[in-house]
Amino acid sequence: MPKVEAVKPVAQGARYGQVFAAGPFRALFGGTVLTIVATSLQMLGLSVLVYLATGSAWLSAVAYGAGFLPQVLGGVVLTSLADRLPTRPLIAGGCLIRAAVALVLALVPIPVVAMIALVAAAAALQPLFSAAQSALLPHILTGDRYVLGRSVLNLASAGSQLAGLGVGGILIAALGGHRALLGAAVAQLLAGLIFAIGLPGLRPPTTDVARRWRLSDTWRGNAQLLAKPPIRAILLMWWIPPALLGGAESLVVPYVAGNGAPPASAAWVLAAMPAGMFLGDLIVGRFCTPPTRERLVIPLLLLMGLPLLPLVAHLALAVTAGLLGLASAGFAYQLGRQQAFLDAVPHQARGLAFGLNSTGIMTAQGLGPIAAGAVASSLNPGPTMALAGVAIIAAGLLLGSTSTRRPRQPG
Repeated sequence: MPKVEAVKPVAQGARYGQVFAAGPFRALFGGTVLTIVATSLQMLGLSVLVYLATGSAWLSAVAYGAGFLPQVLGGVVLTSLADRLPTRPLIAGGCLIRAAVALVLALVPIPVVAMIALVAAAAALQPLFSAAQSALLPHILTGDRYVLGRSVLNLASAGSQLAGLGVGGILIAALGGHRALLGAAVAQLLAGLIFAIGLPGLRPPTTDVARRWRLSDTWRGNAQLLAKPPIRAILLMWWIPPALLGGAESLVVPYVAGNGAPPASAAWVLAAMPAGMFLGDLIVGRFCTPPTRERLVIPLLLLMGLPLLPLVAHLALAVTAGLLGLASAGFAYQLGRQQAFLDAVPHQARGLAFGLNSTGIMTAQGLGPIAAGAVASSLNPGPTMALAGVAIIAAGLLLGSTSTRRPRQPG
């Protein structure tokens, strides 16, 4: 009797209703929105205060990226704890720490260097909290619901940045940077409350941290993950282009000021970037099938770099905002590799893997503003932003073609 082959079903995407049907995801979504609004308020408020106090484009860029670069320390030391500690108190505790930092910045008169150092010290702990939050999502959502859930969180990130920058611009213009920082602290406290009430109380299988955990566990585990070509290729693709775009983003305040506009108006230009991210993730995440998302990886990477090229000239604020928003829409390229990354990572090391990814992103984005600020001191902000666009195009062509090769799955 001839063998009848099964017809392979057409890949179908999940729907938003299926994602939000999970109560813990709604809590994760709500808390994430508030934490990103708070972070946007803090970054903008600190960057503007530093620029007004010093007049230095380099220090302003360093202040903007101070919450990123120090995360390499926590990433190489602490993230293995995300697979060992109870998830809910870990995530809520991160909100409390960030709220305390924002309160100090808002209420205590300290020098610029001390402000940057305080943000950097708190940032060193952030990879642990981010790893716990990312590792929780596959427990809440599975299959393509997980990929769409990641997309929804990206949309939340973009929309929250948009709201944070918009509110931040209003607060800074009307009340000053210190009150914007106070608003960031309140938002962090509310997020911590939502996480504490709504997230599941998952307890990882390894709980005897004092006996089993060592400082070397994290960097050894990271080395094992990076030794796997499929994981390494995806991580590099997720790290380098956003770092370059983050370097261009960090120069918006001095770019706007160089065009004769007040520094606080940079909030409206910066707000175009999360708006672009929102639209990109909405279109690619909701209306594209999983195979289509994979095919769009390289075109979307190119979209990140091309709009930065015209910024070599002094452009109007509206034109600048439109170009940055278009470039940010290219961030949706990351959706094309989410499931492949999850498949390639061992289940017992998910927290470590997501922590490594978060650490790499934040570290690269911390280096991006520092490098961009140094280059801008010689070339000025506009040409430096255009140079970042050229680098994104080159990196996208090289890394995108490598990372789109799907890893071989076990039978």
